[in-house]
Amino acid sequence: MNEILGDWIATLPPQAIALVPLLAFLESCIFIGLFVSGIFLLGTVSAIYAQGETSLFLLIPLAFSGAMMGDHLGFWVGHKAAPFMWKKRWVRKKLIKRKMAYRKFRSLMLKSAPWAICIGRLSPPLRSLSPVLAGTSGLKPLHFFAYDLLACSIWASGLTALVLGINLI
Repeated sequence: MNEILGDWIATLPPQAIALVPLLAFLESCIFIGLFVSGIFLLGTVSAIYAQGETSLFLLIPLAFSGAMMGDHLGFWVGHKAAPFMWKKRWVRKKLIKRKMAYRKFRSLMLKSAPWAICIGRLSPPLRSLSPVLAGTSGLKPLHFFAYDLLACSIWASGLTALVLGINLI
C-alpha cells in the first residue's frame, strides 16, 4: 500500500502546485466553499510536500493568498450587495418585522467582528459565509482586511502543522 501511495505521489506533475491557491480560493469562495472541502487542499499540499521538491515556505503562502482572495471576494460581494438588497421592497417589508433582529445582528457583528471572522475562517461550514456577512453588516474594508489577515495567518499555521503531522506518519 505504501508503495502505491509513494508511486502516486512521485508522479504528480510540477504544475500541481497551481492547485494549492486554486483550492484555497474555492474552499473560501462565496457559496462554492460549502461544496469544496478543505480536505482536498490538505491532501494536495501534503502530496506535493511529500514529493520533496517543494518546500512549505512556498506552499503555505500560496494557500494563504488563495484563502485571502476568496475571503475578500465574499466580503466585497456582501459589501456591494447590501445597498442593492435594502432597496428591494420585499426585503424592506420583511425587515420591518425583523428590524430589531437586524439591528442586534449588525451591532453584534461590528462589536465582535474579529472573533466572528476568525471563527468563521476556522469553521468549514462558515468559512465561505462569514466574509459575506461581514460585508453586509457594514464592516469597514480596512478592518476586515486586518481581521482576515489575522484569521488567515492562524489558519495557515494550522495547515502547516497538519501537513507536517501527516508527513511524519
